[in-house]
Amino acid sequence: MEAKEIGERIKFYRNQRGITQMGLAERIGVSYQQIQKYEKDKSQITIQRLFLIAKALDTPVHTLLTEHAPPHFSEKTGAYMPEEPVARGASKEERILLELFVRIKSPQLKRSILQLVEGIVEQQLKR
Repeated sequence: MEAKEIGERIKFYRNQRGITQMGLAERIGVSYQQIQKYEKDKSQITIQRLFLIAKALDTPVHTLLTEHAPPHFSEKTGAYMPEEPVARGASKEERILLELFVRIKSPQLKRSILQLVEGIVEQQLKR
């Protein structure tokens, strides 16, 4: 995996969690300019720094390193979206739902939506 892809993943997960470059920089003890350099592949990231970034983004470090398809830019949402296997095999409506869900900034709201959907699925399975 190239450093450029790691920078793209950092930016994707940072945006997904509603964290600014400044916010991430403060969490790991660097300048926001350094975060810009990581995201644009203008500066190499040490493994120690990568672990700090993963922790600050509340994501396993392997999600920043794995070689699945990189996030792509969605014209519809104006955001970078994951191109995970589940998204590739999903219907148009499912992909739209995923793209919109990713744009929700509130973790509490995301959890509430997930609980709602889980409840709906459980009810359907009982029928």
